[in-house]
Amino acid sequence: MRDMSNVPAYGLWILVIINSLIFIIFAFSFTKPRNPKDWRSFGAFSAFIVALFTEMYGFPLTLSYSQGGCKPAFQD
Repeated sequence: MRDMSNVPAYGLWILVIINSLIFIIFAFSFTKPRNPKDWRSFGAFSAFIVALFTEMYGFPLTLSYSQGGCKPAFQD
């Protein structure tokens, strides 16, 4: 069995897209926006879902892990 402890859990952009689509389609199946106000609210919800999954699997985690080597060394 392979040791999976060193596999990174960030930069999973395909997972961001798949999860966002699943949640947005699921919400769309219940709401069915009709007027511009409904579409605006659904757009805000969709943006929240995309931002949520992007933060969970995508850029901010990639950024925070990649900045670990950029910290200045403290000298005594």
